[in-house]
Amino acid sequence: MALREFLNDGVEGATLVMSRRSRVARVMITALVGGLLAFHFGPVPALTWAAINLALEAGLSYLHATFRPQAKGRSSLVIRLAPAAAFSIVWSVMAALSAIHGTQSMKFAALIILFGLIVEGLKYATLSWSAMLSIVPAPFIALFLAPLLGPNFSGWDRLLAVIVMLGLAGYIADAVRLMRSSAKALETAQAEAQAASRAKSAFVAMMSHELRTPMNGVLGLAHALGTTRLDDRQSDYLEMIIQSGDSLMTILNDILDLSKVEAGKLALETAPFDIRRLGAQIHLVCNQTAQLKGLTLALEIAPQTPDWLLGDPVRVRQILLNLVSNALKFTETGRVDIRIAPRATGGIELVVSDTGVGLTPDQQGRLFSPFSQGDLSTARRFGGTGLGLAISRQLAMLMGGEITVTSTFGQGSAFTVWLDLPQAQAPVLRSAQEADLDLNGARVLVVDDNVVNQAVARAILESARVTVATAEDGRAALARLRVEDFDLVLMDVHMPRMDGVEAVRRIRAGEGGRVDIPILALTADAMAGEAERLLKQGFDDAHPKPVQPGELLRAVSRLRRGSYGGQAARIHRGASTQSLCG
Repeated sequence: MALREFLNDGVEGATLVMSRRSRVARVMITALVGGLLAFHFGPVPALTWAAINLALEAGLSYLHATFRPQAKGRSSLVIRLAPAAAFSIVWSVMAALSAIHGTQSMKFAALIILFGLIVEGLKYATLSWSAMLSIVPAPFIALFLAPLLGPNFSGWDRLLAVIVMLGLAGYIADAVRLMRSSAKALETAQAEAQAASRAKSAFVAMMSHELRTPMNGVLGLAHALGTTRLDDRQSDYLEMIIQSGDSLMTILNDILDLSKVEAGKLALETAPFDIRRLGAQIHLVCNQTAQLKGLTLALEIAPQTPDWLLGDPVRVRQILLNLVSNALKFTETGRVDIRIAPRATGGIELVVSDTGVGLTPDQQGRLFSPFSQGDLSTARRFGGTGLGLAISRQLAMLMGGEITVTSTFGQGSAFTVWLDLPQAQAPVLRSAQEADLDLNGARVLVVDDNVVNQAVARAILESARVTVATAEDGRAALARLRVEDFDLVLMDVHMPRMDGVEAVRRIRAGEGGRVDIPILALTADAMAGEAERLLKQGFDDAHPKPVQPGELLRAVSRLRRGSYGGQAARIHRGASTQSLCG
């Protein structure tokens, strides 16, 4: 909660909230004071004291039960501050009478009570002037009147008491000023931090778009080039280009994932997935890297492990792939073991152990911090950004689990992941029609102001025997749709003159011929909520840049058959799982 929101709520309810926390201590002191009154003044003052405090506590309990922070207005404020003022007045009157008529011990106790009330009131200085002023005046006035009305004070004593009280008033005013100044500085600092966080999120979103657009051209054309006839040397060079591009996308996706986790905007899917198959896929993907380093990569799945779990398979794969990649990266000789087993207390446990360099206790302490690595030479020697483990821990926590590490420097490490994922039933298999990607004869309009992106989409679609036409913006797309018949439109979101959102709005309004033509958004925006925003704007599905050829063809096939709806929620998720082991 922002400090200003807390302050606004404090004006109306601070005394109620804080009085609830101090109730036990207040009741104990009330009982103690009651005992002192009974001992020194008899049962009548003690019973009167008890009855008044009981009534005040009952009224306070009622206000606790009926308090509504959204209720505004001066009358509401008075009602909420009345209990604090009533308690302050009752206790101050009791302390003043004890100081004037009581024994030496009662006089001392009265002073402690009055100063305690002043300190209690000063606690509210950072929250609300009103709350503080409902408490402080009564004990201060009691301290001022006690020596003036006391029978044993001479004229000089009273004058000295007045001077001391004036000094105390100045001290209280200065203390309140400093506390209010500190609260205002804290509020300003929090506002600046929130503004910086928003600026960072905007920068990450902008950089995501600007980086993904050229990477779409690099990777898209590289995949298209791979379908042509190349000699062995050219194929090797092309594979290096694709691997380097995938590595860049992995870093970009890690930064985006971390930004979304920090902003609380990373959403998890919930779907049945085969944990055994997921583990086998990770083993298959990373085994080649292990063999090239002369390592043994072993996979052990406990027999009692359920076949299907309910959770987010993309993020589970991301966690396990990060751990296995790290283990292979930091292991020069020996082996890396992957173990999957059910946890005795529920959920699933993933363990990745290695015989690598290991970690010191100091390194273990900062291991899960973003951009942190073992030492300053780690990035130069092994590469990487130090984000994988930080993101993995955050993902595990979002799944109700945790990641722990045990390690011995020079001997190896073991990472244990617990995920609170329940067992699930096997999903219904897709029909043969749904798996069919026959797009032969389909006509698709590609709308993009970037000629490289047009070339990428054309190369991918034409490889599936799709007839492709292009338009450079929304206006040109509307013009072609009015006179030509297409099965589907691939629409870039950000374009000059008329962007994709405006073009879709006009198409759905009937300005482009068919109002129900399927429209697939191509977007380089990868922040959370982008897919849902595009669906609300009239798109039928969304596909991220850089374009993944297989995913794009499957999306086009679904839309052509009319099997769309809800698919856009998967935007920008696939790319983050393209990490290379090691």
